[in-house]
Amino acid sequence: MIERGDDLQSQIHTVACLVIRRCAQEILTPEVLTEQILREWMVLRKGVDHPSHQLLTRIALRICSRALCQAYRSPQIEVRNAAFANLRRYLEGSLRSTGYASTFQQNASAAEDVLQQVLEEMYLSVTRNPLAGPDDQASFLKWAQTALIRHAHAYVQKREKEPCFSLEKQQEQYNDIADDEQHQNPQQYVERQELKQALKDAILSLHNLRYRQVLLYTYLADMNESELADLLHVSVQEIYMWRYRALRALRNKEELMQILQAWRE
Repeated sequence: MIERGDDLQSQIHTVACLVIRRCAQEILTPEVLTEQILREWMVLRKGVDHPSHQLLTRIALRICSRALCQAYRSPQIEVRNAAFANLRRYLEGSLRSTGYASTFQQNASAAEDVLQQVLEEMYLSVTRNPLAGPDDQASFLKWAQTALIRHAHAYVQKREKEPCFSLEKQQEQYNDIADDEQHQNPQQYVERQELKQALKDAILSLHNLRYRQVLLYTYLADMNESELADLLHVSVQEIYMWRYRALRALRNKEELMQILQAWRE
């Protein structure tokens, strides 16, 4: 144990607790991080007796970055899950401090979509290569932030290019058919409308924007994969992937799956 003054120990411990809450929960303890911060500070001090809060935070983040990188690469599922939980928390906070913050503050589902894309990319990367990530583990958090900014930028750019599309407007094409059905079989029309609303509510409960879009446009706007790919400026393969993942996310909701089946009939 390194000897130190109570004031310095308290200062470092406070920083350790704050940084762990940001990116190293269940990976490092405040006591362990405090000791490691002090060790690195003793190497860097060069005659300075009282480190600034900013310097201690930078040291703490570098230490946590190394620990988080090791957890991210860990073959142990529980350790890796803890790493991804911390990554999500850290990147969510980072997104709020980027130049795109105002865009995502207005659209929480878009922020969720970007976060999921980044985490999925990182997951696929480490499953393919157990040593995925930067060579310098201390820059792991910066590496993850770079991926976040790249995805956020891509989202904003794509959003600017996408045409303004309204599901309600698309449904207007079928209003004449619906009116005929209403007059010919009122009870069937009412049941169909109730089924449609239940389906729409269930789809909108999904957090991922792309999943919602694909299911809404497929089941309620009657668009095929090629039309959707053109609309969203993506490949048909991505449409298939999003629809598969969206349905998989809803598979445990038996009532919804019955609604989907009834809607197809």
